[in-house]
Amino acid sequence: MAQVVSDVIRRYVKQLRGMGAIKTKQVERAFSRVERHKLLEWLYLEDDKGEFEYAGQRVTKRDFDAQNPDPDLLKIIYSDHAVLTRVNPPSSTSQPFLVANMLELLELQKGRNVLEIGAGTGYNTALMQEIVGRTGHITAIDIQDDVVEQTRRLLKASGYGGIKVIAGDGAEGFLENAPYDRIVATVGCPDISFCWAEQLAKDGFMLIPLQHGAEGTDPLVRIWKEGERFLGRFVGSSGFMSIQGELAIEQRHSFDDVVRLRSREPRAVFPHFGIFKEMVECVKGKQWDQFTSVLLFMVIVGNKKPCNWAPPIFWHEEKGVAVVREDEIALHGDESLLDDLKSLSDQWEGSRRPGFSDWQLEFLPRDRAPEIPQGERAWVIERKFSREIVRLP
Repeated sequence: MAQVVSDVIRRYVKQLRGMGAIKTKQVERAFSRVERHKLLEWLYLEDDKGEFEYAGQRVTKRDFDAQNPDPDLLKIIYSDHAVLTRVNPPSSTSQPFLVANMLELLELQKGRNVLEIGAGTGYNTALMQEIVGRTGHITAIDIQDDVVEQTRRLLKASGYGGIKVIAGDGAEGFLENAPYDRIVATVGCPDISFCWAEQLAKDGFMLIPLQHGAEGTDPLVRIWKEGERFLGRFVGSSGFMSIQGELAIEQRHSFDDVVRLRSREPRAVFPHFGIFKEMVECVKGKQWDQFTSVLLFMVIVGNKKPCNWAPPIFWHEEKGVAVVREDEIALHGDESLLDDLKSLSDQWEGSRRPGFSDWQLEFLPRDRAPEIPQGERAWVIERKFSREIVRLP
């Protein structure tokens, strides 16, 4: 069985490297050494007859014995898929492609001090420990007590007992081990925490999946200090379960809302055009960063009251809803919504189709009014504790 596991992990790492998720030797070495299956005791799988429900789907619980692993479950665990490990409240081990991509973006080195928000199964935590080595330190914090207990126990059994796993609200960070060279969240965040900013080392940075639009639309944002300012830029795409605790919000448009609206019979349908045709082509070609760039533009520029983008859905408080489907735009309201969508598409073209690197971000406390010079192309996103200023130079 040891040889079977070794072969499965080798193919798994080769796949991630071939997909371009793993780029450096240190990340490849970490993935080769950390055994994902040893950090699991059960998992939830899609099953039409499953007794549990998550995000509009039925799932069933399967126990897993890491000492005598089921070969079929082993293939699932070492595939490029997130693995659901708890349903209510939810928890999971993230998609390996995303995990590897975020590790590369973190630019970790030996000796780094890292804070992770959202411990999950501890898989990402162990990978980071492999990279920072014995002279580095990883602190992980999770709000679910049972998750923390299990993660501590399984990490220790897997040889990572030196990792500090804390039970608490991730929004507060963990001051005792600060300052941190890196702070990374592995949950979708509707806002940033200024506790993280205070616990960040002077030359460090944060990597946060920051929600823009509907639940699960979480572009990766790199945030750093520059004097008294907190600046940022988009560096990638992601989709995570939402954070719990102080940073959590009542979602205007949840996973379940999107599932329900996409399956509802529309009043009328129309062919794709402009920006929406490009969205569909990006999905077909699996060009996820380009797809997210389009979504970002719609969320930032199109979110003016009474409108709200929760891609691929456009809500208007008075006119109704338009849903971008694979082969059409489904309308659940007034046809004047199409004019709004065409205007947004024209703005996309007029702005020269901005990508991740074209946007500049700044974060201010809610009690500070943003300073935006006359004529500057800037939008303000009001969050729970911060104001995000998004500029397009």
